[in-house]
Amino acid sequence: MSHYIHDLCCLIPIYQVAKHFKLDWKTVKEIDKTFLEEKFGENDYTNSCYLAIDEVSTGKYHKYMTVVLDFITGRVIWCGKDRKAETLDEFFKNMPQKDLLNIKAVTMDMWDPYIKSIKKWCPHAVIVFDKFHIIAKFNKVIDQVRRSEQNRKDLDKQEKRTLKNSRWILLKNWGNLREKEKPRLEKLLAINENLYKVYILKDELKLIWNAKNSKDMAEALDNWCLLALESGLKPVSNFVGTVQRHKYGIITYGDCPIHTSKLEGTNNKIKEVKRRAYGYHDIDYFKLKIHQAFPGLRPTSLKKNQVFMVIFF
Repeated sequence: MSHYIHDLCCLIPIYQVAKHFKLDWKTVKEIDKTFLEEKFGENDYTNSCYLAIDEVSTGKYHKYMTVVLDFITGRVIWCGKDRKAETLDEFFKNMPQKDLLNIKAVTMDMWDPYIKSIKKWCPHAVIVFDKFHIIAKFNKVIDQVRRSEQNRKDLDKQEKRTLKNSRWILLKNWGNLREKEKPRLEKLLAINENLYKVYILKDELKLIWNAKNSKDMAEALDNWCLLALESGLKPVSNFVGTVQRHKYGIITYGDCPIHTSKLEGTNNKIKEVKRRAYGYHDIDYFKLKIHQAFPGLRPTSLKKNQVFMVIFF
């Protein structure tokens, strides 16, 4: 019966399993945990040449967990509480030396604690800052400019009306706008020069990742920074400073196009895991359930374009 309980815990919340078998939910959890420890109790570091690292929200009040995935297969290799340098240090500290030396590239956000840990433990690895995080940071710049423009005292009633509730249409890609939103965006950009500038800069920023190699990408990034500085907008200038400090890990995408897109939806999936596994005061059980939720693809299941990384280095 214990196998059946474990199988059900993969599909439905613990409290429902407990109710079905007329057991205490803690008993059900311990049964499930025993099976999970047999399968995921020891971290498997093998074949982890390309890593994707990101933090995921695990609750209110800025509670986070660091998740490390095998970029090729999408398998969760490790997860740890918080998002500090010490968190990632714990991952590398327990990794066998041969596997540590085998790491070729790591993709992540421009998060200084992670950068510090990577440079400490595997300075030989290429750091690739995730393009989606960078674009998301520029979206915050757009929102800063929007709020600043909306608070201007010299706006007339028509401008105020057009700027009101304009946040989401500015952040959406043109192709994702509904037909009735497009004329409003066109009007908004026509009456506000600063919003027009940042909207164009966002589109130009995305084109940087179309470069064929790191050299071309460096040139494209430098040109974009010059264009951005010409806007004269402080939030944009601050963003340019951030980009220039992290240029070394942005242009590497040109030669090593990895990113954290495999972590997209991780937050939502972990919330679902949390909902099913009733009572997450047991952090070890929570980690085991995350491993179970992200087993990754088997090498034989991968398509040719999913194993392209082996020829890069």
